[in-house]
Amino acid sequence: MKNEVNRISNLFRTEMKLLSLILSSIRRHKHNAASVLSISFILFFAGRGITEAHLPAIPFLRGGYSSYSVPAAKPMGLGMKPIGKLYGLSNLKRTFTHIGEKIRLKPKQTHTIEAEGNQHLDEVLGAFTHVLNGNDIDTAQLLKACKAHLKLMKSGGASLRLVAKDLESNLLKAEKPFKKAPKQGKTLYSLLESERHSGIHKEGNELENESAAMGLLWIRRSLAFQLDLFESSLLSENGKHPGVAAIDAYEKHLSPYHGWMLQKVFPLSLSAMPKRSAFISAFGGRDEPVSPAHEEEIVRKLSALLKTWRPIIKRWSNDFESLNLEDTRPA
Repeated sequence: MKNEVNRISNLFRTEMKLLSLILSSIRRHKHNAASVLSISFILFFAGRGITEAHLPAIPFLRGGYSSYSVPAAKPMGLGMKPIGKLYGLSNLKRTFTHIGEKIRLKPKQTHTIEAEGNQHLDEVLGAFTHVLNGNDIDTAQLLKACKAHLKLMKSGGASLRLVAKDLESNLLKAEKPFKKAPKQGKTLYSLLESERHSGIHKEGNELENESAAMGLLWIRRSLAFQLDLFESSLLSENGKHPGVAAIDAYEKHLSPYHGWMLQKVFPLSLSAMPKRSAFISAFGGRDEPVSPAHEEEIVRKLSALLKTWRPIIKRWSNDFESLNLEDTRPA
């Protein structure tokens, strides 16, 4: 009886050592959970094989896996001998390294293709949710959210290409000063205030073209334009055609601050707006029409995003106005 207890105890310790080695290998060779993960590890130990029952013990796989398979080839001609007969239980690492048997694990598909298509939209919504910290705008979080939104804009197709390019250019202007002094620019107001006190701007509200204030001013106007565009054309099947909604939003939020050339070029790019269904499909990461259920999900998330934007844009405008930074000159 005592010998049997010792045998089981040794077997358990061996299994724990092996699992420790497996976990170390996973940490060194991290892969995307959506891809096939190859882990080199000992398949057999102490006379027993690692079976499917062992796999859920690995933290990386607790989300589930759909299958596992072992290559038929037997490396180094060692076959499938128990490790105790190879190098002894005291040198598991050497055995682990030399046998190198590979097991391929396919994690369960926990997301549908449609859900994966919503990734950019989810990221944008999540990022903007954390921009307002009380009554202040967190600058780092705002820039992070705008970067995420830039990805979404680029997925919106040719009709939003100029909007995305404009956003990208203004993001660079906003980021440079913030990176130089992140503590001074912790909030949007403190960033704008420190830049104002530096003397970079001219008298009155004439902003330096390459300043953070100038970049942030145009980002805010762009978001206000997009808010009206999406709200009036995408949230309801009975809304305006996106092309009509885009021109209306442009006239309200951007045209008053555009010079003659931009007033000709910008509306021309907006005239290529697709119909509502194609727009929604693009935001869902699809080229073809989405299912009614998927469309409903996208619209719900867009609606939540627009509701998140409203108080941010309002606070944003108040900060600019209180520091007299609302530059209204035509670009």
